[in-house]
Amino acid sequence: MWSMKSGLLLVSVTLTAAVAPRPTADRQGELFASNDLIEFTLEADWKELDWDRDQESPERPGRVLWMTPAGDEIAVPIQLNTRGIFRLKKGTCAFPPFRLGFPVEGAEGTVFHGQGKLKLVTHCRDRDDYEQNVLEEYLVYRIYNLLTDIGFRVRPARITYVDLRGEDDPVTRMAFLIEDEDSMATRLGGMMLEVPSAPASSFQQDQAGLMYLFQYMIGNTDWSMSRFHNVKLIRIGREYFPVPYDFDWSGLVDASYAAPNPEIAHLIRNIRERLYWGACNDAIDYEALFERFNEQRGAILSLPESVQGLSERSQRAAVRYLEDFYEIINSRSAARREIVNACRR
Repeated sequence: MWSMKSGLLLVSVTLTAAVAPRPTADRQGELFASNDLIEFTLEADWKELDWDRDQESPERPGRVLWMTPAGDEIAVPIQLNTRGIFRLKKGTCAFPPFRLGFPVEGAEGTVFHGQGKLKLVTHCRDRDDYEQNVLEEYLVYRIYNLLTDIGFRVRPARITYVDLRGEDDPVTRMAFLIEDEDSMATRLGGMMLEVPSAPASSFQQDQAGLMYLFQYMIGNTDWSMSRFHNVKLIRIGREYFPVPYDFDWSGLVDASYAAPNPEIAHLIRNIRERLYWGACNDAIDYEALFERFNEQRGAILSLPESVQGLSERSQRAAVRYLEDFYEIINSRSAARREIVNACRR
């Protein structure tokens, strides 16, 4: 085992605070049991939603139109609202991400049956390069799914957006849906927790180390495990696990609006440069961790080719970026310099 001096992040509260109620039913259904592309139409008043650019945006009525294998169309009434922080700003994204709320009854015969509220990751602007960013972020979630079950599942979608006012032409773009966090907790036999902050030492260390190295792999520093920025917390049994999400500021995605974390902007020139952002901890066995990533190397490097809609150029760029990571972890000197001895103290 490669050891290091231990270091902890600041503690505000203990992880036993504010325990969320455990979900009583698995609402996941069939939606996230497959990675196959789904297609549907989403109707809403997009002009009205375009004005909803704050954290407390109201729910607006809409409809999902789903075509059954027999050719029958099912109209599912939904509520949707804008969400996010940076992508919610109009100056950043002309088309923000949404949250779709499905009814308890009315979605029978569709893949949405049994779902509650789902996050929808959309194209930021109606351009091909922004659509590629969506697919690259979807790819990141899929990579994490190959490394661990303790993560959000995702489902790719091709959506036709129809304006209920009839003022704008329909737009068809790629998107993806993210598994509801309570459904994830039920799938894993755990429960989601809500706390403002926690020390790095409180987490299950194998999983913490895996998340640290994964974030380094994709070139992401836009997260904090101590302050739960782009990280959720789940308790399974007596242990606490981090669950990362929101990867559009990673180097692998390389969105045009993304920039390095201000805390480390003096250390890297752009988001494509990797910087290890994990906390120091003697309990992390880096040799075992590198082996775990190497075991999935073939599956990870072949994954970009399987993402429907991801261009050949984007596929090649993703593979090159991931191969650079593997060169580092398979060089003892580079791994020690860039990762093991680079941890945050």
